[in-house]
Amino acid sequence: MKKLVSWLFVAAIFGLVITSCGKDDPDEPVVEKQQLESEHGEANDTYLVYDIDLSKDSSTIYVYNAVFRMGETTSPALTVRVDAPCTVDKSGKVYRFSGTGITPYLMRGTPVPVPTLSVNNLNSVVDVENKTYSISFDCQGVVMGKEIDGHYDKNGKLK
Repeated sequence: MKKLVSWLFVAAIFGLVITSCGKDDPDEPVVEKQQLESEHGEANDTYLVYDIDLSKDSSTIYVYNAVFRMGETTSPALTVRVDAPCTVDKSGKVYRFSGTGITPYLMRGTPVPVPTLSVNNLNSVVDVENKTYSISFDCQGVVMGKEIDGHYDKNGKLK
């Protein structure tokens, strides 16, 4: 009888060891750093690059060939960098950018901050699993002596 109890005890301990070594979280680990790009056709099409780094206070969205309304005319195609807080959902597959009162940077070789321009009501969702994105924000202020009061809204597929 002692032998049977001993074997049952050993089997129970072995079972606990095996189950405790299993993976507790079935989700994949969250990717801390990655760069994602939207699909686009021609070289002068508007497209986005999301430079995500969760180890920093903010991640970066680059909007290439963006055109904004400037009074009666439109701006030339600009490359704009927007640094904004980024969070990821529990699955590690959906990133969210949001913020208001963000100073954008114009990319002209080196980033040039434009404190007279403000990105407001930024809301962007990047779904890595479904390879989709959406972004919207208001851009208000003065650039090159011209007033900008525009809204940017785009969604599409990621490469």
